[in-house]
Amino acid sequence: MHFHHYTLIHLSRFIQSQYQGTELLDCFSQNKNELVLEWERGYLRVGCHTPMTYIAPSDEFAKARKNVVDLFPEIKGTVLQKVHVVPFEREMILAFEGDVQLILKMHGIGANVMLRHADKIQSLFIHRHEQDWEYEEIAGTPNLQIPGSVPADLTSVQSALRSISMVYDKQFAVRVLDLIQSGKVFSQAYEQVLTEANSQTYYIYREPSKMRFLLFPPPEEAAYIRVEGIGKALGIFMRCHYQYEGYRIQFRDNGRALQKPFKKFKKVYQSYQKNIKTLQTDRNPEELGHILMANLHAIPPKSKQIELQDLYGEGTVKISLDPRLSPQDNAAKLYKKSKQRKGKLEYLLDQVDEIEDKLLQAEEDLEDFEQLPQPEMLDFGQEGFQMEELKAMKEFSKRLRKERKTAQKDRYPFRTFQKEGYEIFVGKNARNSDELSFKFASKLDLWLHAKDVPGSHVIIRQRAGREIPPTVLEYAASLAAFYSKRKTDSLVAVQYTPRKYIRKRKGDPAGLVAVDREKVIMVEPGKG
Repeated sequence: MHFHHYTLIHLSRFIQSQYQGTELLDCFSQNKNELVLEWERGYLRVGCHTPMTYIAPSDEFAKARKNVVDLFPEIKGTVLQKVHVVPFEREMILAFEGDVQLILKMHGIGANVMLRHADKIQSLFIHRHEQDWEYEEIAGTPNLQIPGSVPADLTSVQSALRSISMVYDKQFAVRVLDLIQSGKVFSQAYEQVLTEANSQTYYIYREPSKMRFLLFPPPEEAAYIRVEGIGKALGIFMRCHYQYEGYRIQFRDNGRALQKPFKKFKKVYQSYQKNIKTLQTDRNPEELGHILMANLHAIPPKSKQIELQDLYGEGTVKISLDPRLSPQDNAAKLYKKSKQRKGKLEYLLDQVDEIEDKLLQAEEDLEDFEQLPQPEMLDFGQEGFQMEELKAMKEFSKRLRKERKTAQKDRYPFRTFQKEGYEIFVGKNARNSDELSFKFASKLDLWLHAKDVPGSHVIIRQRAGREIPPTVLEYAASLAAFYSKRKTDSLVAVQYTPRKYIRKRKGDPAGLVAVDREKVIMVEPGKG
């Protein structure tokens, strides 16, 4: 509703009072799908984003020094003469001298800004909306026959409002229904909502999944801010929207990032504990081997199973045998299995402590995260959100990123880099490079090295079913150039080939390899 028809009416009056009769100083874009209009007294930001379409006045705006695109030069330096809203539409028209108009069409996913001169569209801000070349200004015509009474349910109220005009959305219906349930008939409720929508009082309130801008009071249980003046109200709404959306995204992403290792380590820890218990409680194969060796004379040839007196307890024990092996070889097989079992148990006992530490750390991180309020529980009052809570999430996210970065570095004994989701590894020295290329890399990974000069091996970890993008190749090649003896050159030749086409020859020193089927790329050295 921040770009509703009635909101645009209030906004048009504000723009007219602020900028009418003054010269437009600049018209540019530095953020995707956002147009900025600059006057001496302030700025007007027009966002054609989806789903957050907006028109927002601002006293200040920091224009970037680069990546700025000047737009609609026809209106730059001209005087704003008039502002009006197309009746019962979400379209605002800024009329400049020289019969030039800027049309702000705030139709959600179809939002656009168009320049019209002498009743003909000359240029578009969002070029993909080709239908806007044929734009015509068509005013909505409301039905003046207002129903007297309507059933007190949302569907019926919505239907009645749409019969008057399609401009009335669900929020209007919710407010009208609220008034009907308080004792008013539909016509009375409708008139009151129109009065509220035309007032200079605005309401910003929080729903579980979004911030909402209203022209009338929200439901009683909602946490909201009551604001006088459309400029101030839209400014507060935009600030709260981005704060809330940012917090929600961080809360979701951090929660997922913490749950994943916690579940993983918990599953591995439980599996290790189960295997340890099984190995510690199951019959030791070594004992069965001893029983076989003590009863070699009693075992018929090619037996698949034998039942013998248990030397380590009462009664007998059944032992499965491989009929292709002799009793002695079956015993040797059991001894080998016992040795493997002992090694596996030692490995699991050694690893379980490390996994337990990781699990406890993941659990602590998750507990710290759960101390942060859920988005819908953020303290929200007349002054907006509490900055302390927003800062707490920001600091937690920063700490989490730092921990991930440290963990990533500790994970491999090589220099590690990321580019567009691809992992890139760089050897630290000659021996480390050999380890990277011949022990760590798979045969389909891409191998790179500065050509004809000492330097580190570089590996791009291949992603199944995908071709390495040129930007990733160039980035990895720049690393290979930087970590070589030609790092100070302006341009370096870097060879690359799948890892399966490099090999060590007998007598080659550490780091030296033979390369087959190579390709060469020229790049500037860069350290990432």
